[in-house]
Amino acid sequence: MGCSGLFILFFVLNVAHCLEIMGLVGEIYENITAVLGEDVYLSCTYVGESEIQEAEWKRQINSKSKRLAGFFDGKPFSRDDISKPDSLTNLTVKMKVSSVEVEGEYICQFDSEEATYYGSVHLTVVARPDIQILVDAETVNGSHYQSVSCSAAGGRPRPQISWLVAGLPPSYDPFAVEVSESVHSNGTYAVRSILRFPTRLQDEDSVTCVVLHQTLPEPKLTSVRVETYARPNVSIKAEMVQRGGMEFWVVSCLSSGGRPDADIALALNSVEELQREHSTNSDAHTSSVLLPATLYEGRNITCAFDHPTFTHQVTRAMTLPSFYFELGINSDELRATEHFEWQEGETDAAIDLRVTGNVPHYNVTCKKEDGPLPDGVELFGSSLTLQGPVELQHAGMYECFFAYHHVKATLTFRVTVKPQRTLPVPPTIRVDFRTEDGHRLIECSAADAVPAANMSWLLPDGVSGVSWFNFTSHNGSHSVRGLLLLPACSPRELTTQCVINHPAFEEPANRSITLPLCARPEIAINSSSEWTDGEEFTKVDCSVESVPPAATIRWHVGNVNSSISYLSATEGRPDGSVLARSSARVLSSLYSGQNVTCTAEHPSLEAPERRTIHILWNKAPLLTVSLVRQRESSLWLAVCDYRGGGGVGPDLAWVLPDNAKGQTSLHSEQEGGTHKARLTYQFPLALHEEQDLTCVYSFEHGVTEKKTIHIPRYYISSIRVLNHTAPLQSRYASETITHRLALEENHHNQRVLLRVEGNVPEYKLICKRSNGAFVQMERDAMVFQSQLTQQDEGLYSCRASFYHHTATVNIQVEVTSEKKQLALAAVVCISSALAITLILIVTLWVCCKGHSRSQYKKKESLSALTSLMQGPGSPEVKKSAVTENRSNDAQMVSYSIVVDIKSTV
Repeated sequence: MGCSGLFILFFVLNVAHCLEIMGLVGEIYENITAVLGEDVYLSCTYVGESEIQEAEWKRQINSKSKRLAGFFDGKPFSRDDISKPDSLTNLTVKMKVSSVEVEGEYICQFDSEEATYYGSVHLTVVARPDIQILVDAETVNGSHYQSVSCSAAGGRPRPQISWLVAGLPPSYDPFAVEVSESVHSNGTYAVRSILRFPTRLQDEDSVTCVVLHQTLPEPKLTSVRVETYARPNVSIKAEMVQRGGMEFWVVSCLSSGGRPDADIALALNSVEELQREHSTNSDAHTSSVLLPATLYEGRNITCAFDHPTFTHQVTRAMTLPSFYFELGINSDELRATEHFEWQEGETDAAIDLRVTGNVPHYNVTCKKEDGPLPDGVELFGSSLTLQGPVELQHAGMYECFFAYHHVKATLTFRVTVKPQRTLPVPPTIRVDFRTEDGHRLIECSAADAVPAANMSWLLPDGVSGVSWFNFTSHNGSHSVRGLLLLPACSPRELTTQCVINHPAFEEPANRSITLPLCARPEIAINSSSEWTDGEEFTKVDCSVESVPPAATIRWHVGNVNSSISYLSATEGRPDGSVLARSSARVLSSLYSGQNVTCTAEHPSLEAPERRTIHILWNKAPLLTVSLVRQRESSLWLAVCDYRGGGGVGPDLAWVLPDNAKGQTSLHSEQEGGTHKARLTYQFPLALHEEQDLTCVYSFEHGVTEKKTIHIPRYYISSIRVLNHTAPLQSRYASETITHRLALEENHHNQRVLLRVEGNVPEYKLICKRSNGAFVQMERDAMVFQSQLTQQDEGLYSCRASFYHHTATVNIQVEVTSEKKQLALAAVVCISSALAITLILIVTLWVCCKGHSRSQYKKKESLSALTSLMQGPGSPEVKKSAVTENRSNDAQMVSYSIVVDIKSTV
């Protein structure tokens, strides 16, 4: 019983402690909703008084705890799409909601020395759907249906879709709704609803899709326009047109304002193939037929219209009219022969023939008593007019005939002339001259005469003109005015005479007027070049400035006078002159080397004048290749330059070996009529040594031109030291590995002369010491400008390079002086004397003791002597000594001492 009480007391205290711990966690939202693809803030703060050592957000996934963000060892950390928190007591973080998997429970934890404090929040992820609406139409068994599809994809939780038609939910008849949905692997939903209905039973021009979802503050309404039917207005009309000199009825069946377009059929009882036309614009649909007017007069035409809004076929009909004439004179109907009386000498006499009816036009001819109309009587339109005064010869029976194809009518009337007797009064004659509208107008008048004078013109040979006469009467007197129209310009002087005949004159009266010749025109021609679509054209302009009228300009090419197309224009000048301009445009390559001729024709010229311009030959293109060593790059450049005519860029290409790995580039430009292009190929020298690079230019007709450049093979065989040196050879070969060179101590400007052996055009020569320090160079010489000291001794390495070709020489520089050389000579002499003395002693000793000592003693003595002489001895001596030691028949040992005397410069 006591143990149970203690257990209960412990449990109560532990629960109270846990509640106290949980209560120390401050602001935290237990449930948070986040939108997929957006950011969400997780907030958790500690409001207690304990010192927090560590704090973190974590998440329990499949019984495993995953740390997300927080503070560890006093430093903030975060992972995935979560930001770092602000402080140990404020774990507010921003998290990117990148997928549905982030949904779940998140735990914030604060650790102090006394206890651990917890808080939790549950995150719910929602996704905003993407809404789309589409309209589709189809025809089933002749009925037109429309389907409106509304989809809400990527939503979470499941979106809800409904429809509104005219603000109300659609009824089941005639609307049908089909809903489908699917679940994506990321936990989102895709819902699709299809509203289907027959077009003819739906009068609204739009429908609305309504989408409900948790992420939308209010239902999303999306409207779309749909087709509706409208009843068309139908009619029939006919209008007459003239084509090819014949009249046709254009009968049109019209349907307007309908939706969709009405089906139109034109009923016509005919087996002939007729020309039919159909046209449609934004609001009207027309079907027309072309009918010959004379063949279909009085025929019935019917148009039949079908439309979904019609309960039955609608027709419109019309009857084409029949043609007829109604004739009369001076607005009076003509039922019998009419009689007209004119007074002799009367002017402006005319008979108006009134023609009515429905013919579109007609032909009329008149005659007098089975003969032609007398002189001065002419038919103008529907009036029979007398030109000049009435004479007795104008009396008689007149008959006029009217015809339009098979419709004909005749009008007959009689004219009588009452004679008049008067005394002749001579006319007043006057001649005048002026220029109008590019012509010379000569006016001759014979005024106030009784009776009217007769007037005529007398022109020079080869000259023709247009003339007409006007007759007027006033108070019994008559005036005649004659006008003669001549060209405004003539290459020679013209004299024209006006001849007047009158009863008061015994002989005809003549009046002369002389027209001066015209100024010669100024003719100019020039040419220019222009480019169009890559081709060169020559534009030739020819201008002729002259007095009116404007000159006529024609063009010819070559010696065969072949014509070319051109454009002409005329411009009037303030001084009264006129400028005629013409431009011809020819392809330069087609007409190169030929003459283009401009021919000007003008009344002031007795013969056409020509101006010629020569089209130059196109220059042959120039192709050159070269090799360029780039100064600031290790790559070489092969350059192919093109220069020539033509507007199309040249077809340039490099023919390269199989191992080509370089980079090519093409640059072209137009300079006047010359096209320039440069094709380059950039490559390392080692890639194409002793190979050929070929540039190929392809002409238009498959002809090619090639230019080849050879890449030579370069080499650097060696670097020679021109100073006197002592070679130091390798122990294992006969080649020289180092040149030993002695220089004088305390001397200035001492040089080591070098020469690079090879065929390279240039090279880079550098020398440096064994410690990496560079040595001053002057061309191919290593220069020691300051006084030489012992510090300048050492190994020098010189390297010559040309791209990847290199050669190296090693020079051992030693610094000597006269004192050193004397000391060295003394040492050498003393050493030589000691060596000779030692050799004699050894030789005597060996001879005396040669047979008394054992082989072991011989070997020991020889080994001791060999060790003693090993320094200055050569390898050949050593080898010889070892060999003789092994021989039992050896009688004596030979030694050699190499004395190396240093050389000086």
